[in-house]
Amino acid sequence: MRSTTALLLLFIPLVFADNQEKAEKKALELQAQTFVKEAKVLEKAGNLLEARTRYANSQSFAETKDAAEAIRRIDGEIQKRLKSALQQAHRLYDQAKYEPAAQTLEGASKLGGSGSVFSYDLALCKRHMGDTAAALAHLDQAAIATADPKRKLKIQQLRTALVTGEQPSALKNDDRDRINKVNQLMESIGFETSVEDREASLTQPAEGGSAVIPASVRSGVAPVATSGSKPARRSVSLCQALDGLKGAPAQSPAITFNLANCAEDTDRPADAAQLLGRYLEAAPHAADADRVRLRIAKLKALVELPEPKGAQVRSLYASASRFLEERKYDRALVDYQRAADVAPEFAPAAWRLALMHEAMGNVDQARKGFALYRQLETGSAGQQEADLHLDTLDAKRSKYDEEIDRATEILSDLLNRAMNLTFNGLEDRASQYKQRARERAMVYARQKLKVVGGFTVPFAYAQQQLTEAGEHLAGALLLFPLGAEGNQLMGQVMLQANDGRSSMRSFDAVSSQNLPVAFYAQMHAGNQDHAVKCELTRDRLQLIFLSSYDKKGKPAAPAKPAGADGLGDLAIDPASERAQDFESRLIMPAEIKSIETKSGHLVLKLGKEEITLSPIYLPALPPADGPAARRFANNYTRLFVRYPGLEESKLGAEGMTAFEKMKFGYDLANAGFGIAMGLNPFGAVGALETFVEISREVHGVSKSLHVNFAGWVKTIEDQQELQAGNTFKSIPTEPASLVFLEEIK
Repeated sequence: MRSTTALLLLFIPLVFADNQEKAEKKALELQAQTFVKEAKVLEKAGNLLEARTRYANSQSFAETKDAAEAIRRIDGEIQKRLKSALQQAHRLYDQAKYEPAAQTLEGASKLGGSGSVFSYDLALCKRHMGDTAAALAHLDQAAIATADPKRKLKIQQLRTALVTGEQPSALKNDDRDRINKVNQLMESIGFETSVEDREASLTQPAEGGSAVIPASVRSGVAPVATSGSKPARRSVSLCQALDGLKGAPAQSPAITFNLANCAEDTDRPADAAQLLGRYLEAAPHAADADRVRLRIAKLKALVELPEPKGAQVRSLYASASRFLEERKYDRALVDYQRAADVAPEFAPAAWRLALMHEAMGNVDQARKGFALYRQLETGSAGQQEADLHLDTLDAKRSKYDEEIDRATEILSDLLNRAMNLTFNGLEDRASQYKQRARERAMVYARQKLKVVGGFTVPFAYAQQQLTEAGEHLAGALLLFPLGAEGNQLMGQVMLQANDGRSSMRSFDAVSSQNLPVAFYAQMHAGNQDHAVKCELTRDRLQLIFLSSYDKKGKPAAPAKPAGADGLGDLAIDPASERAQDFESRLIMPAEIKSIETKSGHLVLKLGKEEITLSPIYLPALPPADGPAARRFANNYTRLFVRYPGLEESKLGAEGMTAFEKMKFGYDLANAGFGIAMGLNPFGAVGALETFVEISREVHGVSKSLHVNFAGWVKTIEDQQELQAGNTFKSIPTEPASLVFLEEIK
């Protein structure tokens, strides 16, 4: 009798747990059904986007067949409408009815037609309508939304042609190849390309004056630049390559402009002013003519600075400009501070320093800098410009914080779901996580593949939420383009978009403020699995434990909370002292023998110990094998090379191996794993020089701050002019084509 009672007592908790799980599941299903009912009403009324949002929200509670089929149905209908709109706009465009064509495209864009083709065609319409600024902005959008590097290069060359008006004649193959290689170098500034060759260069003058470009650049597979205590990988000099272009092509306005940039970056402001004057002679109606004239005036003022201060300031300006172009913002800030110290009476030095602090969100320092500039500047126009910044600083900070909070809330929820951190306020989701864990195991079992990190979030919901987070961050980074929190979060979003290059552009701003670059992963070491936040700095790797998992994937909270948010501090405020009292493991670079991309994982070898990191991918099961898996994991391996400077890292082959070509069918199914799922949040500094012309974020933020739109745009342009450095122009190799597209060719 006693043994029977004992068995019953053991059984009661199991029954209770089972009943509780069923109750939780039922509650989630009821919430999902509510959203589905609302979505059906909206769909019937023709409100497709709102209906899709409701269906996607229902999936966050329970994945139902009704919602999944409805999302596919709506997506299919939207695609039909977008295709029809493109065809209609094409007919109007061919009839020279450019404004109606643009209106058709803009109307379709509200349904999600914001990809490369729509942006490209809108640019053509705006160009014919005489709105060059909007045309350039749409071309920028088209380039960002294009994954194909060759297509991106063509778009950028068209952009230059619209700015300068140049129409190059047919080039010889050798000339075209040399120019295209230089154009590739421009895309890689700050990665494997430097503006000035400060180290021993890989580029040596070749016969005939051409530049020798490394095989890595010729093949399009870029090596990774590093910053760390170990010797940096040598880089290719863009300016040497430009200098090597000879003959008729070298006289083009674009090349003249780029050579002016090189002259300014190598402390030759007088030569830069002369070359910019030559640029204006070659392109008198250039869209950027007014800006170039202003730049010439600033260069002449710099040349006229009395010695010996003049030489010091010019040298510091030149190095700061290079650092900006290569995204070494901390070094640029130091140089501008030194220039202000050398010539405290020189107003432009105070101006640049104030802009740098404003870009980083350092409101107090920015206020002091703009106030000082206002005292030093004798012209009323300059004083009014300083007032524009001073009047909006506090409002910008408030709006920036609001946008960061909203993006943080979205990303925190997604990450908690993806890593099954039910104890982070998601206790009622246990049944949902169990179901997704079972589904994940079944998928990999069928494909006979090793399980990769993450429990995944429903695709449509993840797509919707990541896009919304990206929009909030785009608004935040328009306010403070070097803001640490905004770039930390944007780097995370771009990793989820599987866009490693853009994520590093954001993370460069983070690293420049002495903050860790981070990503989330599942870690396997020995016989224990953990969810971790991986933080990379110049001198260490820190693995912050967010949970541990048992053999069935059940999570357990760490012994100490992982920061205030349970995620190891998703967004770190550089102005606040960060508590470090959490459970973690520190690994010094010297302890790491090698890091290797292995399928969809990163394998760290520490002597006899081996750690496997499986990066969390929110919207889908990350590929576990093949080229797509290696491209995915390489994005993370490159972070170890770039930030702690771990040169021994080994990237996986991004093409198919001989064996994989034999099983080509599987790789076809894997091939779509590029820039993910239509995500196109805008990256950080310098991504869209003319984005302000068309951005709804700018209009929305301006309205919410109760400021004059024209003045507001001017403050953004001031920031972009400084942060982007002397942006190089992609050199056209063929006459500009204004042919309307209905698909990428």
